Amino acid sequence: MWIRSQDKNELVKVIRVHTSRIFGDKKGKYILWGQFSGTNLFGENKTTLGIYPTEERLQEELALIESALKENPEGFYEMR
Repeated sequence: MWIRSQDKNELVKVIRVHTSRIFGDKKGKYILWGQFSGTNLFGENKTTLGIYPTEERLQEELALIESALKENPEGFYEMR
């Protein structure tokens, strides 16, 4: 699936989407990552798709991506 990043600066064909918390951030923000190729010796080949203020908001976005994938696995999704 192709996903356009939240900041609108990247269009990425992702093979995996995963989440993490930004440690050290006093507000406790969360990141939604998109992996675009397999991990290798030089890196994880991932990019930030979006940053969210709460885990709940991040999970909402992840659910929207999941719905889009069910409807059209080879389709397009734009982060919010």
